[in-house]
This record gives sequence, C-alpha cells and structure tokens, in this order.
Amino acid sequence: MANIFPPCDNRLIEAIKKAEAAIIIAHRNPDGDALYSSLAIDYILRKLGKETELLNEGPFLRDDIKALEPVFKKEADKSFIEKNPLVIIADCSTPDRPGTPFKAVEHLSRIVIDHHSSGVPFTEDGMSYIVPSSPSTTILVDIVRESLSLPLDRTLAEYLYRGFATDTGFYHFLSAEVAPECLRRVAAFTAEGVSPYEIYDEMHDGRRLDDIRNTASIVMNAESHLGGRLITCYQPASMKSARLSDGVYASLLEAAGVKAVVFIKDKGEELEIGFRSKNKANLDVGKIASELGGGGHMKAAGATVKGMAPDEAKTMLIERIRKALS
Repeated sequence: MANIFPPCDNRLIEAIKKAEAAIIIAHRNPDGDALYSSLAIDYILRKLGKETELLNEGPFLRDDIKALEPVFKKEADKSFIEKNPLVIIADCSTPDRPGTPFKAVEHLSRIVIDHHSSGVPFTEDGMSYIVPSSPSTTILVDIVRESLSLPLDRTLAEYLYRGFATDTGFYHFLSAEVAPECLRRVAAFTAEGVSPYEIYDEMHDGRRLDDIRNTASIVMNAESHLGGRLITCYQPASMKSARLSDGVYASLLEAAGVKAVVFIKDKGEELEIGFRSKNKANLDVGKIASELGGGGHMKAAGATVKGMAPDEAKTMLIERIRKALS
C-alpha cells in the first residue's frame, strides 16, 4: 500500500502547522467529494486552533449538496486576506478549477490535496499531496489528518465518509488495489458512529419527480455508436433540472457491450461534456478530457467546449473515442 497511498511531504504538513489562518477552496460546480473534503479540512484546522474561511463559487446544483450552500462564501473577506492565510485547494487538478474565489488569493502561499490523474502542478515543490490512485480526496484528507496526529471523531468521520461514498458511487468504483486500505479507513469511520445505510438513504431519497422524468427522457433518447461500445446522450439547454448525471450514467453503463458513455449538456454559450468508461474498458477518458481543456480520472472526467454545436461536438467525440478504442 505504500506506493498507492504515499505519505504526505513533511513540508506540506509543516505549512499547515505553522499557519494561523487558512482559506479552503474546492472546484466550482462542486460535488460531494469537493465539499466534504473542504468541510473535513476546515474541521481539522479549527481543531488545531486555526481561523478559517470556506469558499466555493458554486453553483450547488446537486440535490444531495444543496443544503451545504450557505456554509460556503463566494469570495474571501478582505480583512481575512490581510491575515496572510494559507490557501488549501481541495479536489482540483488545475488552477482554473477553483474559479473566481481563487483569483483574489492566488498570490498567497497554497497547498493542493487532490486525486485527479490529469492536470498541471500549481504549487511550490513539496506543497501538493496528489494521489491519482485514491478513489476520493477525502481519503487523502484522512491521511493528512493522521500526519497531523489528530484523532477521528463522529463529525470528522462523517465528512470523510460522505466524500468517499460520493466519489466511489457507494463502493462501486473501488478497485481491488485500493479497496483494502480504503475499507480499513471506512471501518474506522463507522466505528465513530457513521451509518452507511442512513447516509445512502439521505443522499438518494427525495428527488423531484420532474428530475426523474428528465433523466428518463435523456436515457430514452441516448444513441449507440461504434457497434454499441459508445453511447452518447444529450441534455438540452431548455431542460432546467438539477444535476442528472449520476442517474444517466448508472443506467447507460449497464447496456450490453458498452465501453463508454458521453453526456453532452447544453449550457447555452458552451457545452459541458461528461465522460464515463467501464472499469474493464481500455479507455482513458481523463486523457480525452484533458485534450479538450478539462480533466479528471481514467474512468470519469469532464470538459467544457465552446464554439461548437451539439451535433458537431458529438461527431468529434465519437471520432476521438473510436481512435482511443482502436
């Protein structure tokens, strides 16, 4: 396991210890791992006696994270910036991902804790803890917690578990290589009183009927390509729903013979492209997303494309995946 989850660089740990104040930022358009990583880091720092501010540009589209929106500010207070806080960036592989909140603090010292496989380094040497093999950023935050000699408690364990559950699809995306260490940590979270059953129900119940219908509409209109190895689907700009990706991917990835699903979401002036590939598919969608200016993991990634009509983008994406699968 040493190669899968290497220890944090001591320079990063010392930077956290020395900081009297910190700003925590995760990527815009956040998911559960981004927000619960942020909350876990914030909780750890407050336990260590630090002053903190939590930032996120949003939007908070997913039903399971909507309630967290009031906890995060859109920008840092000027008076807080004057304290020369350490900036901690979670779940971001490129400097554009934190969005607008980062622009006002990018001159400050920073560290990055992340698990994305694509991206560019944007910290000083030793000030990043990036482990692409980790299934979630919260697992890496837990390793940072251990390096800071801070014990687990119920609140922290729940933050860490929620981020892990979100990014692994409640264990579905766990590989055999990382599962033993991750599940050891999950066992520690549940020992503090975290209930996987209750959290799963909370995060999956209560969806609006309109969102379920829209998910069904997207799935019904999905198209098969490359002999069934690729499925594309489309969400028109007129469909004003909460984030539908999870349900769409879950349904379409079950199709016989499929290797990848591409989800094109029309945002008006731009297209948001989501990629998912099957575990056994020899296809790195993170590489394709990176070539389009986005990023992500080998099996899950995304990019934003401007200046293309949806049909034009679909044709381009089909060709890129055809070449990648050849």
